[in-house]
Amino acid sequence: MIDDIKLLYRFAAGFRRFLKHPLSPSDSLRIAEQDLRDREKNFLNLARRAIFGFPHSPYLALLKWAGVEYGDLERLVAAEGIEGAAERLFDAGVHIDLEEFKGRRPIIRPGLRIDVAAADFDNPLLAVEFEVESGGSTGPRRRMRIDFDLLASEAAFWYLSLEAQQLGRSPSAIWRPVPPGSAGIKQALKGAKIGRPLERWFSPIESSWSPGSFRFAAVTSYAVRAARLYGAYIPKPEFAPLTDGKPVAQWIAGHAARGAAPLLSAPANTCVRACIAANEAGLDIAGTVFKVSGEPFTDAKLRVVDGMGARTFSSWSMSEAGNLGAGCANREAVDEVHLFTGKIAVLQRQKQLAGGEASVDALHLTTIHTSTPKIMLNVDCGDYGVLGKRDCGCALERAGFRNHLHTIRNYEKLTSGGMHFMGGDIIRLVEEVLPASHGGFPTDYQFVEEHDGLLNSVSVLVSPRVGAVRADDVVQTVLTYLARGDAGNRMMADIWKQAGTVRVVRRDPYVTPAAKTPPLRVVKKLE
Repeated sequence: MIDDIKLLYRFAAGFRRFLKHPLSPSDSLRIAEQDLRDREKNFLNLARRAIFGFPHSPYLALLKWAGVEYGDLERLVAAEGIEGAAERLFDAGVHIDLEEFKGRRPIIRPGLRIDVAAADFDNPLLAVEFEVESGGSTGPRRRMRIDFDLLASEAAFWYLSLEAQQLGRSPSAIWRPVPPGSAGIKQALKGAKIGRPLERWFSPIESSWSPGSFRFAAVTSYAVRAARLYGAYIPKPEFAPLTDGKPVAQWIAGHAARGAAPLLSAPANTCVRACIAANEAGLDIAGTVFKVSGEPFTDAKLRVVDGMGARTFSSWSMSEAGNLGAGCANREAVDEVHLFTGKIAVLQRQKQLAGGEASVDALHLTTIHTSTPKIMLNVDCGDYGVLGKRDCGCALERAGFRNHLHTIRNYEKLTSGGMHFMGGDIIRLVEEVLPASHGGFPTDYQFVEEHDGLLNSVSVLVSPRVGAVRADDVVQTVLTYLARGDAGNRMMADIWKQAGTVRVVRRDPYVTPAAKTPPLRVVKKLE
């Protein structure tokens, strides 16, 4: 409790400073331009202070093993730029696998072993003013350190995103969880910072004052009340379960009827649910704009949105590094984004998937900004996609962001409703929890994510060899296990329960050509 009170005190102090100086349009442009202009200087400053100046950094040990000193890095960046230097470092063995970055296995290179925990990659330069939960995309959810400098930078990029989409002063709302979820509170703070506040905050999770949730409920309540003292506005969250999107659809339709082009920010599946709710209620939402993120946005989902006369744009972000890209206004793919290259450098390298069944061009990230929650140097982020440059002519290109990314997928993460589970959780469910609870062996179970369905779903394959099982019992076992631990895991499991995300299919798991049965398989649709 004492730690909670200290955190709330730091949050209150940072919150006042954050809102005391709102960002103007010219401020936002200046921040973006400066990040691009100074990206090499910023990267070297980050490396000097947070890696070479931090004896406990796992990157320092890895760089020393590769024979790279700070002066060598300076010369590499001067000669080949950040991306060129990242290529050279990768080839020298300086890169971090996703399992290593999450602290689930040591960093092992010839003659080197570094035992690591996820916290070893925290940014040591960061002020701990604000803590939320990570997306839980790999193993247990973790507290993420975020300072208000990062939020100020992200607010500037949010302004650029709105301008690129010609949204101006469009009324906006979100349908995202209250803390411990991070996306909702950050969106509310960014809108307040640039004078584009949210009008409504719909949350599929009710705020809780239970002991494990005290800090999160207190932060939300303080932000709502204190914002008014500083001339800003953050709306009080309203409970809107995923099973009842009518209140959200009514808000959208009300503004659409007045020709106001309302903006709703939500995970892709949740935006589809809003469209379905509007259609079922006979509401006209033509002109609405949906900002979609958090899970794959596919052509099937786009057809539903288009059918309601609405449009979308995407974003790409990670809890560990913040917002990394915003939707192209002249897109060629449904989820195409411009990369914020003042914050991140991206390298693609081929990665063989488990079982040797296929390979993907995995994205490896290097952070540049000193305020990102994690330090990343050629870190495999678990995503892959189509990376390149083209002349699109939209406002983000004119602002200097020429790198594009689209068809963004994750090669092993279970994603639905903006909530993510993977890695150790899935393996333990398949190998230990489900066989112990319902019989059979680890090879009798498998998780399958379907990407191209209208609403993403997660199927649990149960071999007929297991015998008679009740589907509801299997689903309950999965959700109970995923909800264990902390408030963040309970929130994510509740979202999946509301959405009916998990279903049971009685069939033998898929086997790879190498005769392996991976715990997770991602397919377009179940055969």
